[in-house]
Amino acid sequence: MNEGYHVFDALSLEQRQQRLLRSGVEAALTQQSKLMLRDGMEGDIGLSALVPANVISTNARHRLRYKVYIYNLTVLRILPFRTGAGMKGLTFTPGSDESVEPPERRGLNKLLEGVAVRALYSVGLDSGEVLLLSKGDRRYVVEEITPLKEQSGEPLPEPYRTAEQTLERILALELPGRPGMMMGMDPEFLLQRGAAGRVVPASLYLPTDGVAGCDAGPPGTRGTFPVAELRPRPRGSPRALLAQLMSAAATADRLIADRSLAWRAGGMPLRGWALGGHLHFSGVTLTAPLLRALDNYLALPLLLLEDARAASRRPRYGVLGDFRYQPHGGFEYRTLPSFLVSPVVAKGAVYLAHLIVSRYEDLPLRPLDREDLHAAYYRGDKPPLRAAFAPLKGQLRALGGYELAARYIEPLFRYIDEGKTWNEARDIRGLWCAKEAP
Repeated sequence: MNEGYHVFDALSLEQRQQRLLRSGVEAALTQQSKLMLRDGMEGDIGLSALVPANVISTNARHRLRYKVYIYNLTVLRILPFRTGAGMKGLTFTPGSDESVEPPERRGLNKLLEGVAVRALYSVGLDSGEVLLLSKGDRRYVVEEITPLKEQSGEPLPEPYRTAEQTLERILALELPGRPGMMMGMDPEFLLQRGAAGRVVPASLYLPTDGVAGCDAGPPGTRGTFPVAELRPRPRGSPRALLAQLMSAAATADRLIADRSLAWRAGGMPLRGWALGGHLHFSGVTLTAPLLRALDNYLALPLLLLEDARAASRRPRYGVLGDFRYQPHGGFEYRTLPSFLVSPVVAKGAVYLAHLIVSRYEDLPLRPLDREDLHAAYYRGDKPPLRAAFAPLKGQLRALGGYELAARYIEPLFRYIDEGKTWNEARDIRGLWCAKEAP
């Protein structure tokens, strides 16, 4: 619990606030920022459509705050209250019967959870309390962060104690190497008319479901479901998953009949079009150490390989520790750009991710905890990050099972050492539609 407490404790209030801001979280932790926030908080907070009438005052000038209780990146309870008023409790337990939660309250909870968990994680923590202030228009400001700390000889208070016991029972059932783990993905790409042409909506060719489908684009973009996705069926081994990825690419090639369209992938191949390479895992429990291992041993090396234009997707997308729980009981790691830029990069990323999740207890280094490297990650400043990654390569190579994955991972390490990057202006269609086995 809170393996990064030393990180949080070493940061000043100003540094904590700066970390939150660079991670895409609005914050007012310092006294000066609190005063500025207070002076600019006049007018309607705009939450009447989201919150039941018995939770929010009809007085538009009341400032609604929420205290969010988190254990191991999971929200246990949300308590809303108003300035100058007594606490009015609302409890929310993920996985509980949704029939007891009005739809408008579930939508609000989802927003609060995302902001609070990202805030806690960004300053090195995974368990504690986050105080959020509503600014209206579905925006929330972090006012306080309080880490959960164990007292010698004393059990944790509820609801943390029950959450701790539940997590311990679940982790005790996991076998070394996670042999039952399943892995999936849904990397994105764009269809472009010519080298400098417009984006063609993927929905003209692909269905919304299926192994090759379409999805919504970034806010403000035009077109119905403009982004294309490959959704290979989940598999238990990297090789089998990559075979499914090649099959999904062949399906997309068949359905996209216009051969003049270029396929573009990466982090931001076109201005304003941020793309992701989301990885899905089940059969393994998401913990903060696992998430931090993915950030340091997977997201970091892929950043070293990315095209310079991909840095502009952060911090709206590509933030460290970006995840989402899935209905099937697993989770989705959402930090990576679209690794469809080349089969070599995709194969290396998939094998590396599988190895990390299988053996993350043996991967304790956290260079991105350092303030200078945390800032360098969000700037896309590669030289200090390349130096910091060198000892991580040695740890990865020492893992059990690495010899089976080395064929696919070592090319990535070689590219990093040589300072090579992928090219997001490249048409990737020909790379993925060759009849080549992974």
